[in-house]
Amino acid sequence: MSGNRPQRRQKSPVSRLRPFWIICVLLLVLAAAGGYFSATWHGFDPTFVHVEGNSIVSAAEILHHAAIKRDRNLWFQNPTAIARRIEAIPYIDRAWIHRRPPATVTIVVRERVAYSTVQADGQRALIDHDLRVLTTDPADQKSPVFILKDSLTLIPGIFLKNPHVAALRNDNDALTASHITIATLAFDPYDQLVATLPNGIKLLLGDDNDLQKKIPLIKPILTQLAHGKPFSAVDLRSASTPVVVYK
Repeated sequence: MSGNRPQRRQKSPVSRLRPFWIICVLLLVLAAAGGYFSATWHGFDPTFVHVEGNSIVSAAEILHHAAIKRDRNLWFQNPTAIARRIEAIPYIDRAWIHRRPPATVTIVVRERVAYSTVQADGQRALIDHDLRVLTTDPADQKSPVFILKDSLTLIPGIFLKNPHVAALRNDNDALTASHITIATLAFDPYDQLVATLPNGIKLLLGDDNDLQKKIPLIKPILTQLAHGKPFSAVDLRSASTPVVVYK
């Protein structure tokens, strides 16, 4: 008898893949359930929010700008967006958001430091070294006072783009580096730099492009004149021929 063995029926590709489909579907269901649980479980809602690094801006103001939703999962809230909202506060330079499971937030801020006072159009504002307006209602003016003949928009939080303000900032940095304290700095109608010392004596410094050549002359001249005849100004517009203006 010739025997023909029954041949095994081969499984189709669809049949072989069916178990994997089931596993994939189960994983998707579990992922969806986990996502729903994470989104709705109140254990992830922010419970403790701490503020560190502030001395000028109150914690209440920082929290108000942070706008952290207390009834929403902490891990679904954008820390970068929270930090940017806090940095909109004029006195805040940088903000960092640290999250710790399950629902603790620490906000760390670095505040800006008042650098000088800007005076323009009869208004005054405190600015920092980056020329950001900190406040237009300073309790105490900060020296030096930059007196501008330009019309400026002084709004807390904006950065002053005026080239004269930037030039006065740079000139003051150069004078300060040589331990020369200035009360006011301004440009005259001819864009010549004029500095006023705390004792009222004026330094006529002329074009500030060659200020570095004139700065070394200031202290020796003032020291030489300190015990002599009263004077009101030192004209250094020509560095080679300084002129003393006596009272």
